[in-house]
Amino acid sequence: MAKNPLKSLAKAPQETIQAGPGGRPDATALRRVAVDAGRSMPPATVRPGRRTVLINVKVSEALAIALAERAEAEGMTQKQVITRALASAGLPVDALDLADRSPRRRRAA
Repeated sequence: MAKNPLKSLAKAPQETIQAGPGGRPDATALRRVAVDAGRSMPPATVRPGRRTVLINVKVSEALAIALAERAEAEGMTQKQVITRALASAGLPVDALDLADRSPRRRRAA
């Protein structure tokens, strides 16, 4: 029989994990297994709640074209151009609003 190349499968489990209510192991058992495996649980990351709202503004066609051209020339989104201007006017702009968070398109194969 060939030797198993996967280290995780090469060792037999030391003990059987007892299933808790609902058929799933409880958190204490899972932590014990992680400690036995030499791993630690990563620290929890808690992000503060951030609500966003949609603002719809009608502007002249000339302004819309100028905004699109400025954004393209500076390599940023129209939202970034607008929020940067609002920040320079002294309004409290969230750092996430200044970043380009638009989804990237996949390249065609």
